[in-house]
Amino acid sequence: MGQKEIRLTIDSRNGGNGDVWMRLVGFYVIAALKPEIKIRILIPAFLRNLAKHTFSDRLEILNDEQECESPLIYTSLGFKDLFIGIVKGEKYISPYQRSVIIDKKKRQFKDVVNIILFNLSDYAGWIQVPAWSSIKLYQGYLDIIGVKKIREIDYEQFVTQLESDSERLYSKLNSNLPISPELTIPKDLEQNVVIFPTGTSRQFIPVNWAVKNFPDAYFAFFYRDPDAELFQKNGLKIVFFYKEPGDIIFLSQKAKWTISTDSFPSHLLQYSSNKCSITITEVLKSRIISPVFKGKVIDAEVSCHPCLHLDRKNHPKCAAGYEECLNWKNNTYTNNLKASAAKAN
Repeated sequence: MGQKEIRLTIDSRNGGNGDVWMRLVGFYVIAALKPEIKIRILIPAFLRNLAKHTFSDRLEILNDEQECESPLIYTSLGFKDLFIGIVKGEKYISPYQRSVIIDKKKRQFKDVVNIILFNLSDYAGWIQVPAWSSIKLYQGYLDIIGVKKIREIDYEQFVTQLESDSERLYSKLNSNLPISPELTIPKDLEQNVVIFPTGTSRQFIPVNWAVKNFPDAYFAFFYRDPDAELFQKNGLKIVFFYKEPGDIIFLSQKAKWTISTDSFPSHLLQYSSNKCSITITEVLKSRIISPVFKGKVIDAEVSCHPCLHLDRKNHPKCAAGYEECLNWKNNTYTNNLKASAAKAN
């Protein structure tokens, strides 16, 4: 007799878009390692077409909240903010609580309290958290391994299966992509570098750095991003992508080389492009770069790395007190990035 099917329903709408993508990759790997688990997952609507195109042979991508009954909910909130939900019977997974404490480098009293509460909650099954030993590992593993039904999968097993799946994922992401009808490809893009310069925090590329170091590149922005105008006013070439995230991959496919900050586009590109450089600013390379990425990684060169993620809108300065990441002022960092793109010539 075959193994009894186990249902695992996940609400993965909370977190950054890159986080959501890495979880999809992680659960895709788990679905191969533990085929007796039927994984159903709810994600932000704009990602669904690409997710179904890429992962639906193993994962069920849900269409709306009503299909997501009694889910395990991703959260970044502290215990006091989750208490009412716990009383109502909701169950959570929190991969962030422990990684934030590690990234802060110095624990405060409230961190000690939260550690105790989260440990108790994990034991009770209210809030599931990954082991401390997973904190510096690839986030596609870190984000999912707190789930009790799959904790037996160690990192070596995960990476071995991911390596086995990498060609399959690459092939899917290089054929029949869902793209926006508005997407327009510049005629000379294949002779140029395309750069995805954005990010909610300090990974954002300063416009003066862009003008000085890549004056001839195309800079790719979401069509509603107001920062595109700033780059245009400084004489830089702009190309837009639209509501389908497949646009990001398609632009990269058409360019001579791609550069991306460690933001959402980089996570798509790690599985779809080998002609790509990814810049590291805040987060550990080991956590943010897929073990199967075959492009170039430009690692941080400054002593304050890694640092806490603080969004630019609410935090004009980083934890070290700077408006712009010091990596963008570091000559070694810049030269390494320029050298990686020059290899495309």
